[in-house]
Amino acid sequence: MNLRESLRIGWRSIASHKLRSTLTTLGVIIGVAAVITFMVLGSGFSESIVGDIEAEQDPVMMVQTQTDPEAGVGIVPVDAPIYTESDVAALEQLDGVAYVAPEGSVDVVQTATDDERLTGVVDASATTPDRFEHATFAEGEPFDGPNEAVINEPASQLFEGNVSTGDELTLTFENGETTTVTVAGVMEAEFSAQPSPRLFLPVEPHYSTTIETPAGDEERAYPLLQVGAESFDDVEPAQAAVADYLETESHAAELKQDDHRIEVQTVEDAIEQFTDIVDQLTAFIGAVAAIALVVGSIGIANIMIVSVTERIREIGIMKAVGATRRDVLQLFLVESIILGLFGAVFGVAVGLGVGYFGVALLEWPMVYPLEWIVIAIGVGVGVGVVSGLYPAWRAARVDPIDALRYE
Repeated sequence: MNLRESLRIGWRSIASHKLRSTLTTLGVIIGVAAVITFMVLGSGFSESIVGDIEAEQDPVMMVQTQTDPEAGVGIVPVDAPIYTESDVAALEQLDGVAYVAPEGSVDVVQTATDDERLTGVVDASATTPDRFEHATFAEGEPFDGPNEAVINEPASQLFEGNVSTGDELTLTFENGETTTVTVAGVMEAEFSAQPSPRLFLPVEPHYSTTIETPAGDEERAYPLLQVGAESFDDVEPAQAAVADYLETESHAAELKQDDHRIEVQTVEDAIEQFTDIVDQLTAFIGAVAAIALVVGSIGIANIMIVSVTERIREIGIMKAVGATRRDVLQLFLVESIILGLFGAVFGVAVGLGVGYFGVALLEWPMVYPLEWIVIAIGVGVGVGVVSGLYPAWRAARVDPIDALRYE
């Protein structure tokens, strides 16, 4: 029996039991659709964030301490003040480095205007004016004095009527002290689809975190540095020079804990790290969703066993007129593969449809996960083969004499 004849007989059997065949493939459809949906959503989310970052790409590097999580995927940033003023000064002398802007957290617990008070919703940091070298301002400019501040647009929009350049904010610190600053500029949000409200203050006089250096001196220290290169061509050599200094000569190299590492990341590095994390999470969620494929394979195996039982007399007649075990095995395998393939194809269509609706609702770009579509169809065929092997083997071993007597 040739393959074409097996396809014809298999399709006739499936078409003669439309409802049963549809319910059989439903498990495969749900499993594949769930996987494709999560891949579309994950790709759309990643593309949305990466697109925003790439659109604002500048010749800058971020220096931060990181560690690996105890469980799960990704990285964990460490808020440890180990980058001293001496490290900042040394980095500024490296070839290709235009500026070094340190950044450290400030314990602001309340931010208030004349009419409104907000508690614990604005993330306050101390930095230098160089931090805004490549920032885009909606209005105003970087601060230029100890009693000025810069806020981003999400922070501005927290208050009724919005806070704008020239407005005054009263800040309450964790120790109970208060100070009043004037908003010098409102900065556009950076690198995030849902940026948090941020407020930036001058290092002097608002940041006082110090640490004892390996030489025994007390110096101001920061958990984060932004390093600006003189040009895009200088980014790569400057990154190598900064990393070499921090790993071998800096105070930070001796102050960091053994399980921590110093990372010097460009925008491209951050994008790659982010996409790796998103890909891992998406694949994990997709693997969980693929459990439905197991249910689908059980359904196909079950219906094929039932089909073998129903068609014992037909198998007996086929063998009586010359069909071999191989012919019978091929016939039932082809039938189960057809069911798996149809389940995969319809599952891909449903997954793309649900995924498109999801990304449109969330205003993310639509990304077609072509490699996962190919994998899904391959898995559908594989499910058909695996789940049809035993029923096909069982059908091939039917004794034609017993089959002809079967009622």
